[in-house]
Amino acid sequence: MSIDVDTRAFYEANAAAYADFAEPAEEHPRLTAFMRRLPEGARVLDFGCGSGWAGGQMLSQGINADGIDASPALADEARHRYGLAVRVADFRTLSARQRYDGIWCSFALQHAPREDRPQIFERMHTALRPGGHLYIGVQKGPMDWRDDHGRLYVPFMKDELEALLNGFEDVEFDTGTGKNYDGTSVLNIYVTAIRT
Repeated sequence: MSIDVDTRAFYEANAAAYADFAEPAEEHPRLTAFMRRLPEGARVLDFGCGSGWAGGQMLSQGINADGIDASPALADEARHRYGLAVRVADFRTLSARQRYDGIWCSFALQHAPREDRPQIFERMHTALRPGGHLYIGVQKGPMDWRDDHGRLYVPFMKDELEALLNGFEDVEFDTGTGKNYDGTSVLNIYVTAIRT
């Protein structure tokens, strides 16, 4: 994705500290539920893997996981902390065709410009095998904003996500709250879906 310059600069300068923050202190119930849906021997893409904690959890459970992230520094954290194979790339360049049984995308797409979203969702659809599982976690909201560290957020609304999930079925939405790295409380949307 064509990530905002200030957002990229934050992740490059703070990769290790952000990796420490991002790793859950206990079992992550959404990741556990996602892994349970996967077939034996599944191949999963941790899309926007950041520091790689989710991909690392999948590897520890015998799932064939690899990652993609726009930040070289976060990709290095993922490699060193979890042994996750990570490709540093713009999300729009994902070229895999029916390679994955699952795509896990946790709080990365909220940094993608709105104009890039249709192409990114199309590429995720193409990368999944028919029947493949998709998980997305994003911030919910109608307006772009920056946190105290200068990171740009471009949140989603449910109707926008529904329109982007063409070619998926059994789409389920959930909402919740969370905290950003800077302590800001945020509303979140969680999506699970199956590629047709």
